[in-house]
Amino acid sequence: MDDGKILALLFARDEQALSFIAAKYGGLCSSIIANILKDKRDVEECISNVYIKLWQSIPPAEPKNLKAYIAKTARNEALMRLRSAKNKLETEALPFEELEAVLPHIETEAETGELRDAIERFLKEQPYEKRVVFMRRYWFFDSIEDISHRLGITKSKAASMLFRLRNELKRALEKEELI
Repeated sequence: MDDGKILALLFARDEQALSFIAAKYGGLCSSIIANILKDKRDVEECISNVYIKLWQSIPPAEPKNLKAYIAKTARNEALMRLRSAKNKLETEALPFEELEAVLPHIETEAETGELRDAIERFLKEQPYEKRVVFMRRYWFFDSIEDISHRLGITKSKAASMLFRLRNELKRALEKEELI
């Protein structure tokens, strides 16, 4: 079923919409959440929460891109669960902990928009491989090992690329006077 029809069902408050979302985007949700939460039970519970959030937020929200909206909802729900449980992913630092030293403290929605735009500009200037490494780590929460396998590079290269990217991002944000 296409996204327009799924949205129409949601607006009509037809619960069948959730079945269509699960069939079409369940794998995407599962993948995003499983990269953040390692416990299978937490993943399953979080997926259920995503469907509840979608039901509660659409309407009034009218997403232009349902897939992106679902992915963002899944990611945010997993991050909330991770923070509240104070879990640690194996022995590796959490991706958002890696970025703490780089990103400024944000207090307003306007600051959030400025920072998002600055990060997008920074990423557009990067070669494809670096963009992929950055997004896989900090959006999808892939482990460094998973990134290295995905791109056919060593773990050492992936880790050093991320280290350099964080430093370059920090310099770019300083140049734009965001930090």
